[in-house]
Amino acid sequence: MTPIEQIQAWIQDKPNWWKHSIKLALDHGELEQKDLADIYKMARIEHKLESVTGITPPYTDQQIDFTGHTSEQEEVKLLSLSNVTGVGSLIADQTLNLSQEGLFIVYGDNGAGKSSYSSIMKHACLTRGTFPQILGNVFEPSPHSLPSATLSLLVNGRNEQHHWTSNSSSIQSLKAIRVFDTESSHHYVNKEDVLGFKPSGLNLLTELTKTISYVRDAVDKDLKSGQGLVQIRPLQSGTYVSQFLANISSNTKEDDVHALKATAEELAYIEPLRQEIAKDKLQTPESLRTNLNQQLLTVEPLQRFMLNTLRYLGDKAFDRLKELQKDYITKQRAADQIMQATLKGLPLESVTGINWQNLWRAARTFIESEPNSNHFPPIEGDYCPLCLQEISESSGERLGLLNKFLADNAAKDAAAAYNDFNNALRMISSQTLSLEDYKAGLEDANKLKPGIKDRITSLFEELKVRQKLFTTSLELPDIQSSLDVSSTTDIAALIQHLNEQIAQVKTNQDLTNLINKKEALLQEFIDKKYILENSDPILQNIRQYRIVDKLSEIKRECNTRRVSDLSSTIYQQGVIEPITEAFSNELKQFGFTRFSVNVQTRNSGGHQQFKLSIANSGEPIVAKVASEGEQRCIAIAAFLAEMKADKRLSAIVFDDPVNSLSHQWSSKVAARLVKESLSRQVIVFTHDIVFFKLLLEQAEIHNALHSSLTLERSRQYSGIVRDSAPWEALTTSKRIKRLNTKLRDLRKTYLEDTETVFRQETQGFYGLLREAWERLVEEKLLNKVVNRFERGVYTQRLSRLVDISAADISVVDNAMSKCSTYFTGHDSAPAMGTPYPTIEEIESDLKAIQDFLDELQQNRKRT
Repeated sequence: MTPIEQIQAWIQDKPNWWKHSIKLALDHGELEQKDLADIYKMARIEHKLESVTGITPPYTDQQIDFTGHTSEQEEVKLLSLSNVTGVGSLIADQTLNLSQEGLFIVYGDNGAGKSSYSSIMKHACLTRGTFPQILGNVFEPSPHSLPSATLSLLVNGRNEQHHWTSNSSSIQSLKAIRVFDTESSHHYVNKEDVLGFKPSGLNLLTELTKTISYVRDAVDKDLKSGQGLVQIRPLQSGTYVSQFLANISSNTKEDDVHALKATAEELAYIEPLRQEIAKDKLQTPESLRTNLNQQLLTVEPLQRFMLNTLRYLGDKAFDRLKELQKDYITKQRAADQIMQATLKGLPLESVTGINWQNLWRAARTFIESEPNSNHFPPIEGDYCPLCLQEISESSGERLGLLNKFLADNAAKDAAAAYNDFNNALRMISSQTLSLEDYKAGLEDANKLKPGIKDRITSLFEELKVRQKLFTTSLELPDIQSSLDVSSTTDIAALIQHLNEQIAQVKTNQDLTNLINKKEALLQEFIDKKYILENSDPILQNIRQYRIVDKLSEIKRECNTRRVSDLSSTIYQQGVIEPITEAFSNELKQFGFTRFSVNVQTRNSGGHQQFKLSIANSGEPIVAKVASEGEQRCIAIAAFLAEMKADKRLSAIVFDDPVNSLSHQWSSKVAARLVKESLSRQVIVFTHDIVFFKLLLEQAEIHNALHSSLTLERSRQYSGIVRDSAPWEALTTSKRIKRLNTKLRDLRKTYLEDTETVFRQETQGFYGLLREAWERLVEEKLLNKVVNRFERGVYTQRLSRLVDISAADISVVDNAMSKCSTYFTGHDSAPAMGTPYPTIEEIESDLKAIQDFLDELQQNRKRT
């Protein structure tokens, strides 16, 4: 099991901020101050010290993507990259076809699209360091389209194709490919102390330990800043309130503090209770009982008055009155229906009301009391004893019908319901709601229960309003809220309390006990007042205690012992030796001779780390004495050592591996990459034509398979693929092939276009032909004894130069002179005209260089 695989299993039950540290170290390599600050913020959020606001890291349970970091399962080669959209100014219809064996070089000048293509590989494959931001083409109508590309792979001999986007999940086969660039090189070495090679996996523990130390220091700083606690004077009374205050901690509930704050009534009772205690201390049991009985004589009538009033005007009385009204209305409607059927044709509005019915009953009593009256109501022929007029036939009939209706039960029930409702209203209106006769009771009650006087007064004001509403209309209004009758409960409690005191205080000891009880109550109110006055600092302290506890929880998680144990376990399992051996071998291949670099291991702060130091030197920091080129070689050595130690066979990609390096170190890097291409696919992106040449020369020396392509750009687009090396890097034979292609274009121009255009194109053609002759002289005639872009002179090749003759010199001189005549760069006098060759002459001149090349290669063995 590799170190990464052990860390993958080990980190699962660790705090989220530990996981985030591992995640960032996987993504970026070395953690920066901003990363550490974000991780500490995450720890605070994880322990509920902060809330997630704004743009923050993902503070939920961390899912670490270890894809590509664990043991390599299959050998992966990159075959092509195509269908690019939304990546810089890259043109969409181009394909980078890569050779699956040996060395493949992608050359491009600045702005040709090389960096854009390599950025795709950095995102899709695996690299250390921060991924470059991928921007869209600002010249496109929709420059914000999602960056995407298609990558074709050869995975253990089978073809795979993956559509990558900038938000794609990790693809296992793509993550098998490693990418090295300037950014990632800094993550293989450490310039902050002793230059350290940090192998994949162990560097994660290094960064985790750094994170833990940072978080621990941040917690200590927060804890030392006064902890935010407010000085609060402790209570010495011994009440349960003082004990509560003394035991406040992070576990104290804020609601409990609010519950212990003195109420308005308790605050109002403090001074009366103090005075009451002072009076009690001057009394005997007998005099106290007398005073208590006197208070009962004033308070009890007040209680009876309140209860009696509420019988008629309280919420229950109102509900009863509404029921009586509803009963009356229901029964009256039933009576009205019978009346309509019985008294049809009579003036119902006047003769069926309750007042008329009362008149009818009074008339009946009067008539039946007359000595000569035999029946009621009078019939036809009788004289009405009230109006003294004779009863006609129609009048008698009407009186009979009316008597029949009034004799019906429905009419009787309606009349009875009306009487009940009306009686209830009379009782309500008859209530006297003045408290004038109960002033003494109100004052005594208020002494015992401060504030109760105002509550009772307020209650009776509401009752007066309700009384008026009830008695001004038969239609009772809706009551929006219930009455506050808590004062009746308090009055009852006061009376009970007075009675209990009267019963209890019989001796001097009883009086002393009563006074002690009141003093305890007084002290409780005073302490609760203190809680009220200091509630804000008390609550602030409770919250700060919680912060301190949570900070302490974070600090307990800052123990690096578990990291140290894992580092030691990994070290003891023998994974260090293969990496150390591979790294040492890599350094030897780069030929370090100016100083000796020793590989050291140590356990520091919970992590096992490789360190490089200079043997027999007083300067322990290699970065201070090693040149940029030496440091880059050390980084590449570390990168390749990991490949060897982990037995990885998949492709590796180098993006400008020698950017700004000296010729000496560029040569060493070129040699090492070519050697590596003998055992795996190696892809190199470069804009350095000298380095390109160095790679080609090393490939020739080691007989390594190699191929290349060139990236170019137009005015609007970059990444235009040319399936050949740049002109500057072409050999003589390849330059001649390129000129043959241009000759075909010239022939077409000769046949189809103007002489002016043809003349202009021939000038460019002869400029290239002249450069081809120069390359032939350097490469073939002089047998590469001296090469441009190289400092060395290959004297062992001088043995073949004995065959150079005057004829050779003449051939070259004539050809160069002719090219100088026709190529762009010479300005002829107007009178002389501008010379230009025929198409046949151009063909002949191109054939001349081909013939001379063939002669040198075949007869003189210039290969």
